[in-house]
Formats: sequence, C-alpha cells, structure tokens
Amino acid sequence: MSDDGTGTKSDALPGPPLGLEEETEMEFQVAPMVDVLLVLLLFFMATTTTEVITQTANLDLPKAEDSKAPEKGGGELVINVEKLNFQIKMNDVYYQNADDIVPILKAERERTMAGPMAEKGFRVLIRADKETSFERVSGIMKACAQAGVIDVIFGVADEHAGNHGEKK
Repeated sequence: MSDDGTGTKSDALPGPPLGLEEETEMEFQVAPMVDVLLVLLLFFMATTTTEVITQTANLDLPKAEDSKAPEKGGGELVINVEKLNFQIKMNDVYYQNADDIVPILKAERERTMAGPMAEKGFRVLIRADKETSFERVSGIMKACAQAGVIDVIFGVADEHAGNHGEKK
C-alpha cells in the first residue's frame, strides 16, 4: 500500500504513472566481450610463440637429389645450427662449442637405450644451414662420436619442393 499524494492509500506499485513508462532497449555489454577477446588473443600469442621457439626458422637447408626419408621409431635428438651466428641449438638451449654438447648427448643416448625404445636405437638429426662451415658440422659429428652416438643423419631440403618438403 502506498500513499498517492492525496492522502489515500493505493494498491499500485511505486513507479511512474501508467502510460509514462520509458521504452528501454536491451544494452549490449562491451566489457565482457573485450575480456573474452583479450584472453583469446593471449592464448593464441602464447601458443604461436611456443611453436616458433620449437622450430628454428629461416634455415636454408642444403638440397639433396637422392635423399630419402628416415625410418620412424627410436629416440631422436635434433641439433640445429642457426643461420646468423651458427650457434648450436639443442633442446631450446644454445651452445657455442660442439664439445659442450657431449655430456647431453651421452645422457640422452643412455636414457633412450635404458627405456622401452632401446631396440629401435638412438640417433641425432643435424639441421644446419647450407652456409654453415664444414668445420662446424664436423665438430658436431665428433661430439656425437665422443658421446657414443653412431646413427647421425642430416636434415636436407627436397630439391623439387624447396625447404617445405624437408627430408631427413
């Protein structure tokens, strides 16, 4: 019950008099939409950055006419030799000298040979830019030999497909 100003009590609910109600439209809330878009943007930036870090970009692999794809299976460790500074990159860590990777190669080989993939073996894939000096690549091969790795393969580009048709 409310007092309508005349001193009498009425049963109507308080509010504007009948016929004077404002026509209200549903409002579009922008803030939640922006929040969702920012979260999606951060997610895609993080996943893209992770993928770019995993793969070494801009390696111009040497072309090989008679290359073949390696057999699948077993343990494989990828060693990249960067294009600009010819640093050795292995497991997202950079090394200046090939001698620095010998203990890591030994540990990876022993871990793989002690595990369930032991019968398939362990190999090292060397991906070096075609401008990389022979001394740099041979230093990595010597480090593999010192670590007891006997299966070493090279990443090359398919002659007919450019670098997109990479073979090992």
